[in-house]
Amino acid sequence: MNNFRYFPNSKKDIAKLYRILGIKDKKELFGKILGGIPLMEAGILKALPEEMDEEALYRFFLNIDSNIPAKNKTAVFAGGGIYNHFVPAAIDGLMSRSEFYTPYTPYQPEVSQGTLFALFEFQSMIAEILGMDVVNASMYDGAESLAEAVLAAMRLSSANRDLPAGHKDDLILISEGVNPNYTSVIKTFAGGTGVKIGKIKLNGQTGQTDIEDLKQKLANGGRVPAVVVQQPNYLGVIEDLEEIEPLIHSDSNSSFIVSSTEPYSFGVINPPGFYNADIFAGEGNSFGNYMNFGGPLLGLFAAKKEYVRQMPGRIVGKTKDGKDRDAYAFILSTREQHIRRGAATSNICTNSSLNAVRAAIYLSLCSKSGFKEIASLNLKLAHILRDRLLSSGLFEPLYEGDFFNEFSLKLKIKGNKHNNNITASEFIEKMAERDILAGIAISESAVLISATENNGLSDIEKYAENAKEVLNA
Repeated sequence: MNNFRYFPNSKKDIAKLYRILGIKDKKELFGKILGGIPLMEAGILKALPEEMDEEALYRFFLNIDSNIPAKNKTAVFAGGGIYNHFVPAAIDGLMSRSEFYTPYTPYQPEVSQGTLFALFEFQSMIAEILGMDVVNASMYDGAESLAEAVLAAMRLSSANRDLPAGHKDDLILISEGVNPNYTSVIKTFAGGTGVKIGKIKLNGQTGQTDIEDLKQKLANGGRVPAVVVQQPNYLGVIEDLEEIEPLIHSDSNSSFIVSSTEPYSFGVINPPGFYNADIFAGEGNSFGNYMNFGGPLLGLFAAKKEYVRQMPGRIVGKTKDGKDRDAYAFILSTREQHIRRGAATSNICTNSSLNAVRAAIYLSLCSKSGFKEIASLNLKLAHILRDRLLSSGLFEPLYEGDFFNEFSLKLKIKGNKHNNNITASEFIEKMAERDILAGIAISESAVLISATENNGLSDIEKYAENAKEVLNA
């Protein structure tokens, strides 16, 4: 992938550094750093192509020495909301600067222009990816962001009907394709408001939100302030938002909320704004942040411009200072620390600014063409992996719907029993013993599997061969 750009030091810069350090060449430099450890033989480097992107270079050096610990060679195929993407080294280098790393909330814009500028660029790039009007300067994570979106939709619906938010007759409809952890957080947030939470079934064949079930629930006569759909959904299936949207907007009091845990998908499929989504709330950890055993994460929140007053968190805007120079400041901050509590749209006390700045740096390094290239690569690798596993005869599809970089398969059943009586959880455990994180168990016999640009063709073959050995043991 020629997406991330690397700018090396010039020979002039290197010579200047040597003079400052009082050394004569590279050998002396590394001798002082490493001591008696021998350097790599120059002949190995002759195998390097003249042009390699950062990820390819990293893989090359990782594979040179067969004695590299196995933990550094673990193949990760687990997703479910957090995905194993490549993080360029430049991000860690820039984020280690004290200007970004140490500040808290930039309450004083006159001394926080760098951070505010980075957050403004983050908002701008995310808005372009999502096709939405307004993006805030981040939330805690995707689950909290989606729960806040539901509360915002409830306020909008109540304002249209001149009723208090959270009326006991209100029904929030959530597709069964939404991440179950997100649904749990929504129930916690909305639990004290009196509203009911209803589920929209999935189509048993495609895995998409069932259109007929949605029609039926919308036609029951109750008030539905919000309908929540995930794109792609938790099982990896791409939803038909073009058919869903007009059904929801046929009721003027209903808001169409789209969530996503993998915004890279919008490099190859149409974004939520294309389908007239009212609010988007999702996870942005894929952009320059590590998996880190599940956090910290990066919540994304976007909405139509007419709903900006109901957005939680903070929005950075561009203005002019007293000398007519570009300047940045919070133009909307409707949290309880800044305004009277009764007018606050959220009690979120901070956010994930550090991770948002990482995302801004990542996307600027990635570029528009690189974003599409990585998205396409994720799509292709996932389809290659799925085809390879199905061709083994040991798996069968859980659903037939189109997918992006994540899909669900069932362990094939023989004589009403699983292969070798292995459940999905046991299969994942046995694969982990072979340094493969094989996915997430979503039922006794089904596994949710993802693939990213960090999974090469050799990793896919490793998965397929080891799965065959485990299931036929």
